[in-house]
Amino acid sequence: MTTTPSTNAVNALARRGIKLLLGRQFFIQIFTFVGGVILARVLNPAEFGVFAVVTFIVSVLGLLGDFGLASSFIQRKTEFSERELQVAFTLQQIFTTTVFVVLFFLSPWIVSLYPNMSQDMVWLIRACALSLYLTAWRSMSALQLERKLSYDRLAWVEILEIVSYQLFAVTLACLGYGVWSFITALLVRGALGSIVLYVLAPWPIRLCFDWPIAKEILRFGLPFQFTAIVNGASNWITPTLVMSLIGNQAVGFLGWASANGRKPLLLVDNFTRVSFPHFSRIQDDPVEVERLLVRYLSYLLAISGFWFIMLAVAGSSLVELIYTKKWLPAVPALILYGVALGLDVTSSIVSTVLISSGKIILTAKSTTLRTVCNISISVWLVLWIGFMGIPIAYIASILIAMPVLFLGLGKGSFRRIMAQLAWILIPLFGSGIVGFSLLILKLPLLLMCIVLLAALILTYAILVWLACPEGFRTSMAYRLNGLRKSVSLAT
Repeated sequence: MTTTPSTNAVNALARRGIKLLLGRQFFIQIFTFVGGVILARVLNPAEFGVFAVVTFIVSVLGLLGDFGLASSFIQRKTEFSERELQVAFTLQQIFTTTVFVVLFFLSPWIVSLYPNMSQDMVWLIRACALSLYLTAWRSMSALQLERKLSYDRLAWVEILEIVSYQLFAVTLACLGYGVWSFITALLVRGALGSIVLYVLAPWPIRLCFDWPIAKEILRFGLPFQFTAIVNGASNWITPTLVMSLIGNQAVGFLGWASANGRKPLLLVDNFTRVSFPHFSRIQDDPVEVERLLVRYLSYLLAISGFWFIMLAVAGSSLVELIYTKKWLPAVPALILYGVALGLDVTSSIVSTVLISSGKIILTAKSTTLRTVCNISISVWLVLWIGFMGIPIAYIASILIAMPVLFLGLGKGSFRRIMAQLAWILIPLFGSGIVGFSLLILKLPLLLMCIVLLAALILTYAILVWLACPEGFRTSMAYRLNGLRKSVSLAT
């Protein structure tokens, strides 16, 4: 009989998982940053736009064929059997094959919807569709490790995936393969990840079907996937409306701005991956859930605040220095996505808490409201002011839908939680004043970037230390002391 871990034991596993994923993320961010800079210098915004449209088409149909099977296992209070895994795997193969066949035969018609795209895009879509199989095969082993909070193994696998993707993408781009560099790297990454994960978390692969088991899996999976589809629909405006009205260069600018402006969301994804099974295990203790929610948000919003103020103050200088002037038209959108980052962080973590406690319907309502508002406002703004309307609509839609999410946490939860997070405004405004004051200096580009970054980091760090609650400061001191000890032992 499987025993239920205590709250303290689950918290310890979650902390360890976060540390492992953050260590992985630090390495990945350096590697992907270098790779991203090279790709942005070698390729043009239009090629980024083509890849964005191709992956959009495949991922949309992939979402329709996933049905949230992996998440339905991770959220469970009870353990699952090998037969249940096999039934889930069979369902995935049925859905994935259906989607692949649809994409293969309908890709010429899909491409015809984009008058500015060449027929080469047909085979780009077909090749990219193969990645759906790799994702499905990967998920069965990955969900077992995530369910057990075994992020030590997952961290190394994901490092391998990212490294292989960047190496292939950069190498092929430098050799002149254009957008095919992205597609090839995507398939290589998926194949390596699937193979290594199966070695780490093997299970008896077998196709079988059991309707009662399938019904139970889909009972949670369908609402969860509906939420994912509705949430993803917010991002469909760029590769559809913007592509058809403005062109693939605008799609490239927006994709680049969104990826870089919200780059810390990669960090949030790691927290969410750990927090989902973490909150699922302690969902019967609401006091502990709210305490941990505030702790998660404190760390993530402090990081998001610095990222936004860095983009607002030094964004133009950094983009010109690192990515060249051809990306400067995307800087206003980059800053706006930095504004949206804090809202995204809050929405993501609160949604995770609600889903982990089974409040999937409320989350779906909030997500639906956000998506409807985003699409409606985006269409109007794109027609009025061009591609800058996309990030503005994105921010507005999150603000409109956020109150619905907090309803799920109970009466007065928004006021209680925000009161404990208000201190973050002090380093945000303080460092902003210092940074904008330095812009009056007429310095060479490189020197200006160094001065701005140094001033922002120093000011923000000092004000965070002075303004944060005592518990947060103690926690930071403990982690810094642990880091210092690790460095001393290593040397």
